[in-house]
Amino acid sequence: MSYYFINGYNMNYGQTPYYHTSFKQGDDSSTTPILAKPIEKVQNVITKTADVFIKKSEEGEEKKSHKTAIWVGSAVLVLSGFAALLNPKFSGKFINKIKNWAQVRKANAEKNKGDKVKSKFNQWLSDASHKLIDVFQFTNSMNAAKDVGFKWICMGEKFKNVKNDSLRNVLQKCDQGIRFVMSKVHSSITNIFDSVSKRTVHANYKSVDKRMRTLDNIIAGYKDKLTLSEKAALEKKMQEIQSAKSYFSNANVDARLTAQEKIMSNLEHDFIGKWNEFRKGFKWFKAPGTLKEKYHHNINNIKNNMSYWAEDMLMPQRNKLEQEGMSAVDVIMGDGKNVRGKYNEILDILSPHLKQDEKAFLEKTIGKTNKRLRKANRKECVEYFDKKRDLMLGGAPTDIITGLGTLGLSGIAIGTADNKDDRLSRAITAGFPAVAGIGTSFALTAMLFSGVQGLVYGGLAGAGLSLLGSTVDKAITKAKQKEVVSA
Repeated sequence: MSYYFINGYNMNYGQTPYYHTSFKQGDDSSTTPILAKPIEKVQNVITKTADVFIKKSEEGEEKKSHKTAIWVGSAVLVLSGFAALLNPKFSGKFINKIKNWAQVRKANAEKNKGDKVKSKFNQWLSDASHKLIDVFQFTNSMNAAKDVGFKWICMGEKFKNVKNDSLRNVLQKCDQGIRFVMSKVHSSITNIFDSVSKRTVHANYKSVDKRMRTLDNIIAGYKDKLTLSEKAALEKKMQEIQSAKSYFSNANVDARLTAQEKIMSNLEHDFIGKWNEFRKGFKWFKAPGTLKEKYHHNINNIKNNMSYWAEDMLMPQRNKLEQEGMSAVDVIMGDGKNVRGKYNEILDILSPHLKQDEKAFLEKTIGKTNKRLRKANRKECVEYFDKKRDLMLGGAPTDIITGLGTLGLSGIAIGTADNKDDRLSRAITAGFPAVAGIGTSFALTAMLFSGVQGLVYGGLAGAGLSLLGSTVDKAITKAKQKEVVSA
């Protein structure tokens, strides 16, 4: 029989704290009501998922191993679901894809005006997509409000409005002690995430710079085929490229990342202002009017503020940075339309002296370099900007708390094992993979992967490690069986 030890507190003011020392598995009379239901739900989902695939009548170590594997898969699914529900974030990249798709549908509606069915269907898809975007943006707003609220708990001064002087002084001193610790923890986590994100930006530019040096060496190899005037023109273009590349140097990138932080200096204040306007727009129970009138008023308040976060705050600044970055890339690589680009101008100089395969290879290399440079610049101007915005509002610590919560559920599931060997088995096949999977998700998110990508890759990492853990578990089980036989 398994036992659990939990420290609990009676939070009623003026009463003495108590410690709930233990409770038995399956003993409802001693299980705290707050923990009983979540534990039971997690156990039931995991167990039922496994039981669907495993017939209870079948016994043996091989079947047990199969059931353990399915149990692990179920656990990963449950934990990933909890992580997604507790911390919903939709990246700007994901939302922009839906916007682009909606624009295509709208264009198709205009194009097929003669066909009422096609036109109306495409228009409906476009309208539905915009409504979906509003929901995603509003979800981001609610998530940001959660982050700001937790940041205030960790760092904000409290109890200023307590009227009793003695009580206020006591509460503020306690609050000061808590903030002294929590503010450092909060800032440290935020700085770690920010540091990883900045390194990711620099690493992408470093990779592109290496590719561009390779491209420059390829171009230099064709110099001997040129006339003196063509060599002079080529040298001039190469100097212009070096000058344009300075935009992407470490010093200039750092300066732009610092400028982004300055752009967001009033972000938290402005967001709280927007949030308060939204909150005050609701009509509560004591407000005049019938319940039906207040219900419709509150629904309209939500609808009217669906996009206030993504559309009204910081987007103009982000769009400006993105446009400046794209222009800097166009100077070197061209935009495929009006701007030819320095490397393409060099290709024009070299083309008369190149074989068909040499020209095709050079065009392909320039194209790949163009894609890499644009991707690196997007990391800086868009993806880091979005990450920095979340960090300024306090997103990193709440991400960590969400992860710890899901790991806590994993610990509960492992703790429900019947004996020491079963607990060890679950720890190897589920506990460590869950820790590694969630850790991978956090790391990838800090490295400017989207939240969905981080969750998917983290899940794959956890699944891979669970298979490895299953192999290790089988080896341990066989070794123990041999010990028993030999004894």
